[in-house]
Amino acid sequence: MRIIIFAFLLVLIACCARAAKYDQSPFAMNGLKLIHNRQNPNLWTDTAKTAQVMKDAGMYWDRLELWWGVVEPEKGKFDWTFADKVAQFYREQGINGMPILSYSSSWYKKPPDNAEERARYAEYVYQIVNRYKDTFHVWEVWNEPNIPSFWPEPNVRDYTLMLKEAYKAAKKADPNCTIIAAATSGPDLEYIKGIYANGGWGFCDAISIHPYSMCGGPISQRLDKILRMHQEYIKSKGKPKPLWITEMGWTSNGAQEDRDQAVYVVQSYVISLANDVEKNFWFCLDDWGEKWGLVRSFNPLDVKPSYTAYQQLTKALGSPGKCAAFEGYLKMPVGVTCYVFKRADGQRTLIMWGDGRTAKTVSFPRRSRAWRMKDIFGKPVDTVGLSLLVGQTPIIITGVGAGEIGPVSKSFNPYLEHKGQNLALNGSMNLLNVEGGADWWNPGRFEGSAKDGTFATTREGRKNSSCASIAKSGERAAYDQGPTPVDVGKTYKLTGWIKTENATGANQIALFWYSGNMWTYQGNARTENITGTNGWTKVTVTAKAPEGTSMVRVNLISENNTGTTWFDDVSLVEE
Repeated sequence: MRIIIFAFLLVLIACCARAAKYDQSPFAMNGLKLIHNRQNPNLWTDTAKTAQVMKDAGMYWDRLELWWGVVEPEKGKFDWTFADKVAQFYREQGINGMPILSYSSSWYKKPPDNAEERARYAEYVYQIVNRYKDTFHVWEVWNEPNIPSFWPEPNVRDYTLMLKEAYKAAKKADPNCTIIAAATSGPDLEYIKGIYANGGWGFCDAISIHPYSMCGGPISQRLDKILRMHQEYIKSKGKPKPLWITEMGWTSNGAQEDRDQAVYVVQSYVISLANDVEKNFWFCLDDWGEKWGLVRSFNPLDVKPSYTAYQQLTKALGSPGKCAAFEGYLKMPVGVTCYVFKRADGQRTLIMWGDGRTAKTVSFPRRSRAWRMKDIFGKPVDTVGLSLLVGQTPIIITGVGAGEIGPVSKSFNPYLEHKGQNLALNGSMNLLNVEGGADWWNPGRFEGSAKDGTFATTREGRKNSSCASIAKSGERAAYDQGPTPVDVGKTYKLTGWIKTENATGANQIALFWYSGNMWTYQGNARTENITGTNGWTKVTVTAKAPEGTSMVRVNLISENNTGTTWFDDVSLVEE
């Protein structure tokens, strides 16, 4: 019995040592970009200032690249000059680095897609992990292998074969390292399933995704559902792995977009934590390339509202170190969400926001003087007695005692779908945007096509309400809605109403299926076609989400139409 207990203690100590191998804070960034700036003569002094900006906002994790072609410029000849300085920099700055094991070799110019090149890649992995195992403890295998930008002909089998070799080499160099797999562009669950199907599940310690949105912010993109779908699949495999987000972000340019980006930052992290995402690496720190950053410039330092929001969030939840634990939700009025986090000292932090355009009144049974209420920009929140107004700008409340709030439960999540729920955003088209169109309905498809027509939002709907129309269209014309996550094999029913006047061609409502990278088209299913002159006619189509599908976009189609077609009251439900 003593031997068994002693063996158990050894295993427990080993597990604890592994868990403590890296900082547990979820707050992470694609920030320093050292290898991209390596020709800068002031690289180290400039980047030290950038690192301080990160740390001032509570970011102590950075995703970085140490390119294979740089550290091994010739076969078998490694040059560690620059990489050694990088590792030293992270140690000196006290920032945790997560290198991407990337990209193609200097001689092959393609991803390792044959046995010989995979063996060379594995040697690069072994050498770099072995050299820096005391500095870097987490490694990600490639970046976005599911799209041609990083894998010219995406092939999950080839990626998985490479992953296996990388994993074995990394563990040989450092048995305690953590290997992250997938790093998919978009929330590509089907690609992750492919890794499992090709035997890769035992050759990684965690799964990563890049859930960028093509549909506004985290709420309209259904980030909560996306993460639940991924977690459910991972848990279904019997050997759960942590889920990481290693890229996610929104561009912003102008006052309204800057404010929206700040809201999205907070919502993304809070929703991720509520769904057990271990780390979230925001993309990115500064306006690098496009305007993705939380910072416009470093010299002089010019931060966006999103930087302030990030800073407020890390102060409220804790960073560096272990973040406050997600406990559950408070039951709120319809349209308001309240997340409850428990800090190590037992105090609760509440983070809440409203999903509608109109602020809602929220009341608490009691409140102590210890409560501190601010919005994400650090502005104090006005209250009337025990009530406050909650709008779309998140509010952070700290210093809350457990006895000062009502029951907390994970079942109060308002983003859980119910039977018969309309998955089409603004299906009634009664929410109008500032351009006069309908919210969430975009003239033309997201990839730039289907704009050949006259698009309008009018008050000619079925109930004297708003509806959308397309007139005098050419070969391709459609309203396109942002992607909705779907489950392969499940059946979806799409209904809507069409009215036509002198209509020709194709006038339909359709399901357009896409893979999880949100770009790869997987076919469509259309309702019956309406032509001629007709009053409001109900149309419907029912279809199963085909293999390879992770997303669906609802389309309102009018092609080769010499007249006018109106669309209203669209509904998408899971059967």
